[in-house]
Amino acid sequence: MATLSFIGVGRMGSGMAARLLEAGHTVQIFDPNTAAVEALVHQGAIATSSPAKAAQGAEAVFTSLPNPAILRDAIEGPDGVLASEVSGVTIVDVSTVDPETARSLAATVEAHGGRFVDSPVSGGVAGAAAGTLLLMVGAESQDLENVRPYLEQLAARIVHCGPVGAGQLTKLSHNMLVAINTVAAGEVLAAAVKAGGNLETLTEVYTAGLAGSKMLDHFGKTLFTEERPPLFALDLMHKDISLCLKEFGQFPMPVSQLVMQTYNAARAKGLGGQDSTEVNEIYEELFGLQLRKNTKESN
Repeated sequence: MATLSFIGVGRMGSGMAARLLEAGHTVQIFDPNTAAVEALVHQGAIATSSPAKAAQGAEAVFTSLPNPAILRDAIEGPDGVLASEVSGVTIVDVSTVDPETARSLAATVEAHGGRFVDSPVSGGVAGAAAGTLLLMVGAESQDLENVRPYLEQLAARIVHCGPVGAGQLTKLSHNMLVAINTVAAGEVLAAAVKAGGNLETLTEVYTAGLAGSKMLDHFGKTLFTEERPPLFALDLMHKDISLCLKEFGQFPMPVSQLVMQTYNAARAKGLGGQDSTEVNEIYEELFGLQLRKNTKESN
């Protein structure tokens, strides 16, 4: 078994770190959220005081952080991973950032004698806990093979997308399409319910036909429920859309731009901490209804 490091143990990171612990690895962790750290310590993790401390003696370092600036600081900052000895160590970034950040960090890590793999994930908190994530890997083939035994503890499917940066490009385009599907499905459903349709009937037909999608299925766990649990924060989806549109800035993408404006409006309403599917509260408010199962229309 190996000594591994996990930096960033939010809801996604905690699930992945727990999987590595269950596999028998020693896992050294760092996160400023003491409650998240303590929960993993109870499962056998070793708490540390900085990314540099977490990386000491580790064979591989995992990072799961919310944006490029925080990721860069965790790796390149005064107390970052590179303040430790990383010769022969592979850094596996499972964050969602932009391809240029991944490539830049890879060059810096390699200059210090380490290797870098970008491996953003899809599958949500439940997938992280169950080890059924989809990993989109950007790396040299040998670097991927070196960390594959650890990745297999986290994922049901590992897709090698190309060199460093290719994983992030794939993930950003994936999440852009998810956001488009989210807004498109919510807009059409809200209009159809307002016109007199039954939500359950509509979703049954859409799901059975070509209009069906995993995102529409996901509404049953989030948007259609009373609780509307924040499984993936709207703020995080907004960040991914912003990074995607910046990456594809030279291309005409009118649909994506309209979706971005819808997410901007949802954030302006204070929905940033809610689930990303709650962007459709914009349509609920416009049409004077709520998209809840077992209701035709609620004013």
